[in-house]
Amino acid sequence: VRVHYPGFAVDYFFVDTNVFDSGPIEADPSHNLCNNINNDADASCGAEGPASLGDCPGWFQRLWAEQSKWLEEGLATSDAETNWQIVVSHFPPKWGIDFWTDMVKRHGIDMMVSGHAHNQELHHLEADNWLSPSAWIVSGGGGGITSEAMPDAAGNDDQYGFFELTLGAEEIEILSISHGGVHMLQSVLKRRRPEGFGEEEIVFKK
Repeated sequence: VRVHYPGFAVDYFFVDTNVFDSGPIEADPSHNLCNNINNDADASCGAEGPASLGDCPGWFQRLWAEQSKWLEEGLATSDAETNWQIVVSHFPPKWGIDFWTDMVKRHGIDMMVSGHAHNQELHHLEADNWLSPSAWIVSGGGGGITSEAMPDAAGNDDQYGFFELTLGAEEIEILSISHGGVHMLQSVLKRRRPEGFGEEEIVFKK
């Protein structure tokens, strides 16, 4: 969806990545939506989802294939010169790392917003961010009563909180704020261009 702001626009792409949490019904029930331990044998999601437990793994595979094609086409028609490109998904890009690395480089995705892990993360210009200079964040706001570690009573940690994004035509300020109101992580994102952007083709005339 394209959202217009004064002087610029953002193309948001909302992608279902639950394929990374689905598998054969006998697989680990802790990390498998399609498992046969927590789902009844006759379970069905009706017309909106897998028709049966046996269909579940294939349904998510088909959905991922359709979404991958949709995302490819959408990014191809997004004007990276004038619009920011932000992908929103449940799983961080370390799930499907090869896929996301390729998409980011070829299309110039500026930022990925994700969840899944129950803590706040900001990855931008550090050496081990394989998507740099693009940024990706883990929001840290989900998880209910669970967290990755014991939260600090004063909020001097990254276990719970939210991210504040201040969008502008030339940069996006990224700020994580803990459950205690503490500013924990901060960076400024500049627009990324697709790989090879601006390279003119040289044609030699005979």
